[in-house]
Amino acid sequence: MKEKVIFDTNIVHNIESNSFLGGRVELERFLQDADIVIPETVIQEIKRQKKQKLASNKDKFLSNPFHKLLAVNEDDTKDFSIEDYIQQLAEDETIPFEVIDLKNNDVLPQIKELALNKKPPFEGKDNTDKGFKDALIYFSVLEYLQEIPNKNIFVCVKDGRLKEAFNKHHNIVVVENYEQFKQKSISQFFDDYFIKKVNAELVEVEIKKEHIIEYWHNIDDNQNVLIKVEDEEYIVEVDSGEIINTSQPKLYSSNIKELVLSSNFGTTHSSIEQLTPYINCFSDEEILEILEASFSNEQIKWIIEDEDVKEFIGTLYKAKSELVENDVADFLKENFE
Repeated sequence: MKEKVIFDTNIVHNIESNSFLGGRVELERFLQDADIVIPETVIQEIKRQKKQKLASNKDKFLSNPFHKLLAVNEDDTKDFSIEDYIQQLAEDETIPFEVIDLKNNDVLPQIKELALNKKPPFEGKDNTDKGFKDALIYFSVLEYLQEIPNKNIFVCVKDGRLKEAFNKHHNIVVVENYEQFKQKSISQFFDDYFIKKVNAELVEVEIKKEHIIEYWHNIDDNQNVLIKVEDEEYIVEVDSGEIINTSQPKLYSSNIKELVLSSNFGTTHSSIEQLTPYINCFSDEEILEILEASFSNEQIKWIIEDEDVKEFIGTLYKAKSELVENDVADFLKENFE
């Protein structure tokens, strides 16, 4: 499955009249590893910029004496539809892309709140309301995130406040160019050298690039690469390009469920003892499940100060505090900060 990369106006804007999208060399590089996604707000901004430039050129052409010297029909020039031409450029675009648009109008109060409080993507200065178009892009991305299977996306953006808004979401990876995308995306693990090293570690199976499903940063900020071969899943922990550990989710996933659903203190302690050796393997989803259970499950919450519980939950929280919010965040902050 290819990565999804959503592009802001700054990356793909193009006022020229020979093609629709700009940044074509960069987009062609992205196409090697990703599907290109562009918000409707960005599409409309490209059209607006093109229309403004073409209208200006049209007026200049009509006022140019060569227009008459060459006997160009003035009525044909006046009747030339800039809107139709731009629309045809969009339809003839050779770079494939998907358009997303904000469908849920219920977010308008949230946009208003961000604007009034000068929160990203709106500017923080008092003398400007800049940021509305960025807000439409921001909420379009959040809505799209809920519609796709893997629930993780890249956003290629250079605007500082918009980047700041996206950076608050653990499942949105912000990049400015293809080099950053390549560094952060799963495709970095597709090269033959890495696959050869994986096969040397996992000798019982033969790994190919199509078996590499996803990766995430663990609590030590190393990369955990998830590999799936038929019904077996493996996790390969990578630090600076070197494999430092391998494991399998089946060795600990049942213990996570056991901890989350713990019905007594003994089960809580036992589950944590079983899980601790695998703590570096946990995905963000698994960590969030555990952290939320530390608040909602009284069999964990009541003994949060016990040494083993505090060490285990505290380690997860300190590494991934951005995952939790509201009451859970308040509870864990009170106990671990």
